[in-house]
Amino acid sequence: MDFQDALRDIMYGSVAGAAGKVIEYPLDTVKVRLQTQPAHVFPNSWSCIKYTYAKEGLWKGFYQGLGSPVAGAALENAVLFVSFNQAQGFLTQHFGESLNPTYKTVFAGAFAGACASYVLTPVELVKCKLQVSNLASSETQHSKIGPTIKHILQTRGLAGLWQGQSSTFIRESIGGAVWFATYEGVKRYLAQRRGQDNVKNHTWELLVSGASAGVAFNASIFPADTIKSTAQTEHLGIVDATKRILARNGPAGLYRGLGITLLRAAPANAIVFYTYETLSSL
Repeated sequence: MDFQDALRDIMYGSVAGAAGKVIEYPLDTVKVRLQTQPAHVFPNSWSCIKYTYAKEGLWKGFYQGLGSPVAGAALENAVLFVSFNQAQGFLTQHFGESLNPTYKTVFAGAFAGACASYVLTPVELVKCKLQVSNLASSETQHSKIGPTIKHILQTRGLAGLWQGQSSTFIRESIGGAVWFATYEGVKRYLAQRRGQDNVKNHTWELLVSGASAGVAFNASIFPADTIKSTAQTEHLGIVDATKRILARNGPAGLYRGLGITLLRAAPANAIVFYTYETLSSL
C-alpha cells in the first residue's frame, strides 16, 4: 500500500502541477523579465506586458518555453507531494502524536521542497533562458528547448544545468515549509469555523487554502527567487547575483515583479491543490 500511495501521489501531483503551470505561465514570463532586466527597460509590470505583446505577440512572447516548465511542474509536484506524504509518514511512525501537527507539516514541507529543488533547478534554468531569449540583452536567441539545453551543455557542461542550485535549494526548503503549512493551516481553520474540524472541506475552502499557500510561498521567498533568476540567466553565483541586483536596482530590485507574482500565484496554486485533493478523493 505504501508503494501504491506513492504512485498515486506521483500521478496526481503531476496532473496538478501541469494544470497550475499552464495557468500561471504568462505572468511568470513577466515576473522573470522584471527580475532580470534593469528598471529602465521595464519600469513596471504593465510596461513589460505592453512591450512583450507589441513586440513578440501572445504565444511567442508570453508562452515562450512553455513545454519545459509544464514537464518540470508535473515532475516537481510529483516529487513534492510524494516526499511530503512520505516524510509525514516517517515522522508519525517515529514520533507518533508527541510531535505537534504544525511542526510535522513544516518539517515535511521543508524536506519536500529540498527534494524538489534538484528537479526544479535545470527546468527553471531552461525556462528562464527562454523567457528572456527574445530580449536584446540575452546571450543567446534560442527559442526552443532542445537548442537551449544543447547550448548550456556545450558551454557549461552537465553541471551547468544546475546553475543556481544553491539559491533554488534555499528557496524551496523555506518555501515548501511555508507552502504546505499555510495550506493545511487555512484548510483546518476554515473547517473549524464551521465547527466541523474532521470533515471534508468545501470546494471554495480548498481553493482559498491553495491560493493562500501560493501567496504565502512567493511572498516569503521572493528575494531568493530573484537571485536565482539572475544567477541562472547571467551565469553568476549567489553572492555575485545579489551584488548585480543591488548595483542595478538597489534593495528594491530584490522585489521587482512581486506584485505580478502574487497575482499569478493565487489562481495557479488554488488549482494545484484543488486538482490534487479532487483526484485523491476519487
